[in-house]
Amino acid sequence: MIELHGVTRRYRRGARDRVTALSSLDLRVERGATLAVVGPNGAGKSTLFGIIAGLVRPDHGRVLIDGEPALRWVRTHGIGLLPDRIRLPERHTIHESLRRLAILDGCAGGEVGARVGSALEMTGLSAQAKTRCGSLSHGLRQRVGIAQLLLRPRAVILLDEPLSGLDPLWRARFREILALLRDASPGLTVLLSSHELNEAARLVDQVAVIREGRLADCFALHEDVADFERRVLSSLDPSRGS
Repeated sequence: MIELHGVTRRYRRGARDRVTALSSLDLRVERGATLAVVGPNGAGKSTLFGIIAGLVRPDHGRVLIDGEPALRWVRTHGIGLLPDRIRLPERHTIHESLRRLAILDGCAGGEVGARVGSALEMTGLSAQAKTRCGSLSHGLRQRVGIAQLLLRPRAVILLDEPLSGLDPLWRARFREILALLRDASPGLTVLLSSHELNEAARLVDQVAVIREGRLADCFALHEDVADFERRVLSSLDPSRGS
């Protein structure tokens, strides 16, 4: 379970100005849920993921995972993270990059090769394994990011705009990979952000709408896609519902 209680995060912009990315945010995500975090650019989605992952420290509030402070939990258990802008070592090949990530992630020496090979195959990158990361297109970089999620099972995965750069075929394949991850790890909790409401509706069972750093709405996804879109857009722009 992931819990955020009164989480606030501000950033300094210039010498005097401070921008509030999140403001007194409360959110509860049950174990095993797949939650879409949606909202406009600048709503605070990436900051939220950074705080849960322990990469960003909140100015106020608490973040707990399974009842422990998030940073302590992540240090003990690790977390799967696909950032909105994945950075890869430009001079390394895809295979070298994944191999180093697997080792850093604590994979035992004897299983590194098998795990990397499986991740390459699942993401369709086996033929490009010797390609240097610096020459990759945006879509291929995104698939390398997805591949690194497959190197080791996790209890929590954070996906920041995972569909960015993927063509229709690989969007469908990503849905299959996410389903495989959930089947392989009962209780897997997934948070993903996306501007693609149609695609998000096919991936998740819960939705949290963030507007100006605050939780505008949170609901289980039972309705059809059209109703889902109307509810999200109404939460982002209340005048739509009037």
